[in-house]
Amino acid sequence: MQRIKEYAAEHDITIVAVYEDSGKSGLTMRGRPGLQQLLADVQTKDDFTSILVYDVSRWGRFQDVDESAHYEYICRLNGVQVTYCTESFSNDDSPYTSIIKAMKRIAAADYSRELSSKVFVAQCRIIRMGYKLGGMAGYGLRRALLDADGKFLRLMEKGEWKAVQTHRVVLVPGPKEEIEVVNLIFKWYAADQIGDRRIAAVLNEQNVASESGRPWTGALIRGMLRNEKYIGNLVFNKGSYKLKKTAVRNPPHLWVRCDGAFPPIVPLELFHAARAERCDRNYRYTTEELMATLQRIYREHGRITSGLIDRDSEAPACQLFNRRFGSLYKAYELAGIPGDFNGQALATRIRTLSLKAIIVDQVKAAIALAGASWTETEIPHTLRINDSVTVSIRVIRCAVDKRWGYVRWRINKRLATGFDFLFGAVLDERNEKIERYMLLSAADFQDRDISFTDLTRESMPQIFRPKLEDFFQPVAH
Repeated sequence: MQRIKEYAAEHDITIVAVYEDSGKSGLTMRGRPGLQQLLADVQTKDDFTSILVYDVSRWGRFQDVDESAHYEYICRLNGVQVTYCTESFSNDDSPYTSIIKAMKRIAAADYSRELSSKVFVAQCRIIRMGYKLGGMAGYGLRRALLDADGKFLRLMEKGEWKAVQTHRVVLVPGPKEEIEVVNLIFKWYAADQIGDRRIAAVLNEQNVASESGRPWTGALIRGMLRNEKYIGNLVFNKGSYKLKKTAVRNPPHLWVRCDGAFPPIVPLELFHAARAERCDRNYRYTTEELMATLQRIYREHGRITSGLIDRDSEAPACQLFNRRFGSLYKAYELAGIPGDFNGQALATRIRTLSLKAIIVDQVKAAIALAGASWTETEIPHTLRINDSVTVSIRVIRCAVDKRWGYVRWRINKRLATGFDFLFGAVLDERNEKIERYMLLSAADFQDRDISFTDLTRESMPQIFRPKLEDFFQPVAH
């Protein structure tokens, strides 16, 4: 920045704004708010005519060298001249200048590639020597600082970095109570066959603090169960994200290991038992097995739903069918299960959820317009009016009665809990738009479903209105 200021003073240029990305990687545009703002201002503002840049590499060390040229072109296209303060050439768009800038952009990109290779080699060497790279130690472990001769100096605090280049960091067993929790997690999973999410829930219920202080999660437990540092091994390069390109998972023969780098805190037999249990749970179902599972559930129940799949002890979770086939409906079709699985029901459900949120907002506005107050309750889409009456807001869809072949609207009796009144937006037969509104009290259900057709609806005019506002009118005192 000092050289840029000197250049501006030498050429009688006034600096009106500074755009800087301190400590940011120049490999991609992501994470470069300064550069992004500069390009935005170039295209929208007209209060400067020149940009002073330290050198050609300051645009970025993009692996596609045309990217930095593109950003410079955007500036010229908007009438803003780019000047390089420390380069020996004048940025005058001559063929010579263009060749020099292209060479410097290639050199900037090559610098990042060489540096990446050198850093990777150094990281592999440190791991093979049994030393830890950056990051947290892991629950049940601690980081210890060693001097250049390998002598123990002290335990490092959370978030602390080593200050001397020749010092090294190793992992050591942590507090006794944390080690007991770690072994308990492995035992619950391997011997008692308790799932990772349930283990996390139990630890949260017992107020066991995690390493970060945040609540335990299934993902956190899974990470512990497969991490070899609990048996004293350091493993590096399981995944790569070099030069901020595509992240990849590396095969085991590319992993960099140091087995027995420090004392284990989990017995080897228990660790491998947990790994074997994980492999059993991660069994790769064939397409034929999944189809047979769906067909069996349909034969046993005469119907099939995501709930039936999840409750079946021998079936995988319904999310697996979604991931493998794109949707449950597609899986049903492939399994030859009879039914209309063209996605119409799913589209209706998505549209219903969107409508429900809109209607809730409209009801809030109508209540306020009528001079009343409302508060949200713990139950979704349920409001308490004037702190005395609770109203549940629903969207009532139309469905075909498969037994009799006519259309009807039905409200399940299980919805008749947690409110005084049910306010419903009744959709048309195509479930595309709201046809009218209705109001029921919880007592109207009497432990039964409420259903109506076009004909029976005409006999109940007292509970239907054409407009939402008809149900929310000011009360005269």
